[in-house]
Amino acid sequence: MKAYLSRNRWWINRTLVLPLHLLIFSIAAFAMVRLVPGDPVLARIDTSNGFSQEDYDRMAEAMGLNGSIWSQGWDFVVNLFQGDLGTSTSTSRPVWTEIMDRLPATLELIFLGLGGSVLVSLVLAFVWLQTDNRVVRRVLDGYRNLTGALPDFAVAILSIVVFFVLIPIAPAPIGRLTPGTSEPLVTGLPLLDTVLVGRFDLTAQMAAHYVLPVAVLVFIHASGIWRQLSLGIEEQVSEPPTLFKIASGATRRSVFRSILRRSAASSIVTLGNKFGALLGGVIVIEQLFGFGGVGQFALDSVRTLDFPGLQGFLIVIAGLCLVGFFLVDIANMLLDPRRRPGVRVDA
Repeated sequence: MKAYLSRNRWWINRTLVLPLHLLIFSIAAFAMVRLVPGDPVLARIDTSNGFSQEDYDRMAEAMGLNGSIWSQGWDFVVNLFQGDLGTSTSTSRPVWTEIMDRLPATLELIFLGLGGSVLVSLVLAFVWLQTDNRVVRRVLDGYRNLTGALPDFAVAILSIVVFFVLIPIAPAPIGRLTPGTSEPLVTGLPLLDTVLVGRFDLTAQMAAHYVLPVAVLVFIHASGIWRQLSLGIEEQVSEPPTLFKIASGATRRSVFRSILRRSAASSIVTLGNKFGALLGGVIVIEQLFGFGGVGQFALDSVRTLDFPGLQGFLIVIAGLCLVGFFLVDIANMLLDPRRRPGVRVDA
């Protein structure tokens, strides 16, 4: 047992501290939400004919905002351990239900963007390895230098203006389907659900609405992944393992696979960072293209001073980010044992 724990301490420790990190962030989210300007109780009370202190206290108790900030915080932590994020004061439904009804659609868009970014990065890596043309390599280097230079929303707005207004080849940015068309519900992933129920006409229609937002996400985020991958490739091309494979007569495909595998570690870290960035950035994309999603619930919570809804949104997004970073750490440690905590690497 001791030997097992010693060998696997690198991932056991990360797993054990994950809930602690989420708890710390949850408490921070509770405190930050209380700093939002405005009185959520007054936002729920009809003040057109005036109101009494009793009316105010009654509404505060119904919203769970009565008592001191410390008692509210204690109740929040107790409920959190029970898996209860509270009840939305704007919809009167459990916050967890509100978020889970919308989150799968948002995650589908994120994974399409990430998947496309990885695919584009691999294609660019293949082109870079295949060609010695200076112009092509300068173009690839120029694209990787765009990392962080262009904001998602600016590119999204520009794409709508160009491909819907000036060159009307994209569908109207008013949702995933034509207004009045109902989306099938199986898994909560809209595009996948159209396939599962056999409504391929809806699949084609939804895919057409996805092309522009996914293209924006890929254009913005593939550059960062490609940047890390290309830097790794440039380093590994002249490394001894590569030279040995070439000297031993290995096929070009085998050499390319070896270079990509050894260059992947930093790209995986970037992929995890991109997942976290997309969780925040895709909210704006969803609004611009009329997709709704979990971002709409967050915006509605801010607008209506729905404290339970807003803090529940922050906690769920933080949890997803922490899990994403955790999986990135595990993948890196599996690919490169030298990255495991406690491992000493001799010079």
